[in-house]
Amino acid sequence: MAATATARTISKTTVDGKAAPGRLAMLYDGECEMCVSGARSMLKWSPAIDALDLHEPSVRAQFPDLKMENLLEELHVVDDRGQIFRGARAINEVIRYARGPKRLLAYLWYIPGYAWLADRQYKKIAASRYQRDPYGSLKT
Repeated sequence: MAATATARTISKTTVDGKAAPGRLAMLYDGECEMCVSGARSMLKWSPAIDALDLHEPSVRAQFPDLKMENLLEELHVVDDRGQIFRGARAINEVIRYARGPKRLLAYLWYIPGYAWLADRQYKKIAASRYQRDPYGSLKT
């Protein structure tokens, strides 16, 4: 399933633990239905995002400083300077790269308390992601 999750290829990402210039590398869990669906959606928001399945050995080789247990815990996004964003903050960074009015949603991060709430909700959903369908609803 991971191979069909994205149209982007890993060749756009450099080997030194950074995304290619002007791009974001988004490392998602290709074994999670909800994560694959989310990665597809985020790719539609911006052509400057490379969605990479963290289970691919070549992806992990490109980002050797990122530990698998951390990658499995939450979404990771790496920018072209090598700065790493995790969890809800990673999603906010993807939104910053979005085209059009969606990009304005990134400014919610600066409302007092929003980052804390977003992170709390992200962790709650991430903890049960294997029990969720592609739309984020719990499977019955």
